[in-house]
Amino acid sequence: MTREVAIAGIEGSLEVNDDGEFVYTKSGLETEVLKPDQAIRRWPEAEKQIRQALRELD
Repeated sequence: MTREVAIAGIEGSLEVNDDGEFVYTKSGLETEVLKPDQAIRRWPEAEKQIRQALRELD
């Protein structure tokens, strides 16, 4: 099961899966799986939301 992570200003959507990986979907066709540290590097302004999404998995 995945849960959407609300991040303002990104193009596309970001979801966290049960394994703690972030799935970034851009335009419905391009999908990228990121580890938490990769997601934070890509969207440093969203670090708080990313870490909160990980805590909610527990």
